[in-house]
Amino acid sequence: MQTSVDKSDRKRIVVAGASGFVGMDLLRRLSNNHQVIALTRSPHAAPEPPEHHESGVYWIQCNLFSLKQTESALHGADAAYFLVHSMSPSARLTQGEYDNLDLFIADNFSRAAAKAGVQRIIYLGGIQPTGNFLSSHLRSRLEVERVLQRRCNNTVALRAGLILGPGGSSSLILVRLIQRLPVLVCPSWTGKMSSPVALRDAVDALVAALDLIKVAAGSYDLAGPETISYRNLMRRTANEMNLRRFFIPFIGVPPQLSRLWVSLVTGAKRELVSPLIQSLLVDMLPGRTAPVFSTTQSKIPLMAALHQAEMPRVKLEIGHQSIAPVAAPLREDNVVSIQRMPLPTDWTALSVAQDYAHWLPQFLLPLLKLRLSADGSIVGFYLRGWSHPLLELEFMPDRSDAERALFIVRRGLLRKENSNPLSRLEFRVIAHQRLVLAAVLDFVPSLPWPMYVLSQALAHRFVMWRFSARLRKISLKQPHLK
Repeated sequence: MQTSVDKSDRKRIVVAGASGFVGMDLLRRLSNNHQVIALTRSPHAAPEPPEHHESGVYWIQCNLFSLKQTESALHGADAAYFLVHSMSPSARLTQGEYDNLDLFIADNFSRAAAKAGVQRIIYLGGIQPTGNFLSSHLRSRLEVERVLQRRCNNTVALRAGLILGPGGSSSLILVRLIQRLPVLVCPSWTGKMSSPVALRDAVDALVAALDLIKVAAGSYDLAGPETISYRNLMRRTANEMNLRRFFIPFIGVPPQLSRLWVSLVTGAKRELVSPLIQSLLVDMLPGRTAPVFSTTQSKIPLMAALHQAEMPRVKLEIGHQSIAPVAAPLREDNVVSIQRMPLPTDWTALSVAQDYAHWLPQFLLPLLKLRLSADGSIVGFYLRGWSHPLLELEFMPDRSDAERALFIVRRGLLRKENSNPLSRLEFRVIAHQRLVLAAVLDFVPSLPWPMYVLSQALAHRFVMWRFSARLRKISLKQPHLK
């Protein structure tokens, strides 16, 4: 039930990941009492958030890969939600694993929130299992959690397992498996235990976490009313749907094959299925690595959550603002490439950038040569015997620090003329993890696209792989402090 809030208690709240199924329900809960800024990449949204603090939802354009845009979006915010997982940028070509993309975005969000003086960040992550096994998906969520907590010590991380509700990928996959398969082969992972949470309970917890007094900063697990295996959850679902289904235990099905057949049967994308199965390879029980979040007491039964799994999403109008997400933009012919590399001891982001600039011509000798401006702020890479640079980069000292070295791609034969002026190369240090992210962002190549994909794009990945090997070799040679 919605309650009105005094004007003095209204907050300006930014929601990243607002168009997801959790984000959309969160907007509904927050919109009557607060000014909610929902972030989208769409150019059809407003470029800047409104300055007034009337209640409602306001969609604004923000590419979270841009630190500058993220800073603008979080300016004046009292609190911010980070609900982004495995976000794909609006690029025609994305080079880099999803965990590198998420880590870069989270670091942008953390930096922007610290600069804006955001009082609280609330993050929805994944339950961390005990033991030595940690899937890449759950490891990525823990990385993001720690990056957010590092710059904002008032961060609340809510860790959930399965979230069941309308529009949720977990719910849709479960229902469609039961609908479409009369006989279900159950690999060993379907016997692992978890405590699924209803969408409404998860959103209740997200809203409760806004309270700075009642909820202390830290990490909390979200627990549903029951502990159940995925196999028994499927059985319960079949009974509720009055469908006779046969469940055959089968130990020898590897997770990779499980991802394939679940994706084929349900029609869900493999990038959605993969995290679900990865999360079910071990018991996902709350309260083992963090306290259980107990501020909200409602515990909706599992079947009540599943009954709503395929309900249509309803657009909610509030004044002149709609909670329906603004349509995403068409992909441009731009490139986003992010690679993870080891960070040598005592190196800064600028140290990595300088080493890269001097190493690259040596690595590609005798093809390339390096030219520096008199003050060292502009670096050009030239083919030997050519007067025009392949690429010319300008160092931006006012936007750089010990953990960030930013270079704007000014011009070059490999960059399309009159393309995005914010094409850039960044080296981003994640200090507490001893790693650096090398990122090429919003780059538009001059080569025809098929030729670029088969030549320059592959060459860039190879060069970054070799540079990463160089940094690893340097790191191994350094003395390790005990």
